[in-house]
Amino acid sequence: MREVIQCHMDWVDSIPSDEKPHQVLRALAKESLTKAHMEESQRRITNKDIVAAAEVITNEPANKWVNWNKAVLPYWNSRKKEVIALAKKRNLDCYPELDFYISKGRGHESLYWIKAEPIPEIADNDDKQNSVAEQDKTQNQTRISFQYELAENGEVKTTWWAKWLFHDGHVRLSSWHTWLIAGWLITIGGSVVALSLLAWLGLTLPRPVTTRELTAFIGIFAFPCGVWIFFIRPWLRLFEDRLVVAPELITAIEQKSAQLELFRNGDLRIIRLVSYTAPCPVCGATVHLDNGEPDFPRRLVGRCADSPREHIFSFDRVTKKGSVLRSPIL
Repeated sequence: MREVIQCHMDWVDSIPSDEKPHQVLRALAKESLTKAHMEESQRRITNKDIVAAAEVITNEPANKWVNWNKAVLPYWNSRKKEVIALAKKRNLDCYPELDFYISKGRGHESLYWIKAEPIPEIADNDDKQNSVAEQDKTQNQTRISFQYELAENGEVKTTWWAKWLFHDGHVRLSSWHTWLIAGWLITIGGSVVALSLLAWLGLTLPRPVTTRELTAFIGIFAFPCGVWIFFIRPWLRLFEDRLVVAPELITAIEQKSAQLELFRNGDLRIIRLVSYTAPCPVCGATVHLDNGEPDFPRRLVGRCADSPREHIFSFDRVTKKGSVLRSPIL
């Protein structure tokens, strides 16, 4: 049994990842190795054991952090073939399979363990059937849809200086706040245009061209462009699209993705710092929202953490559903 569990551990270590399902599987293998000499009934591991073995600090309940059914199982099922291949390569008769008991009531803990499962034999005449099945999947993959999950209010981690702004997870804008933002954008935009115009007029005076003049000429275009990209355009897109990628200046380094979401109801304006995620239906990794450029301009799309350029999905803010935009055969 130790060889089977070690096979699981070696597979996990062969594909380093900071994805939560990956951490859970590694913690499960780590704890199982310490109990490899025991009977199966004694190798069962709780949610709290997994969190402790993963060495993470979290305020979430252990069962919610593990998130077995929605995150770990899809991640495992999409990669099980790799584990079977590794077990075959090592000439093992069995491969490590996951087994579990999910508690449905209070007073009972969910349990997880690794068991030895005989390696399945794949006949050569199954290749044709697999090819037909893959063609069917290709035709139906655009119909596949899934549900995004929204992080709870205040769960998104911010930088230290942004905590005072989003200490409740949102900012409520009154009408005068909106006018203040509009005035600020007009002021900063007008100031930049005025400075660029003055610099341009200064360059029209007859004088020898030096490095100073060349630098000023470049700055006439570069400075307004930078102000537009980093200060003005994000606000305009937020009011137009209602949901944009949050600037990295306000999100903590360990926060993988976050978005600014605007709610409008009459004169009420609320800006929330949110995070939408989902398990990737292709590989089981986490799907995060990101800008769709260059293939999907002016769209927020779901990108898989492990394959952000090939596993791409749509996102509907109202229904919180996504479907396949680009992926290999599912």
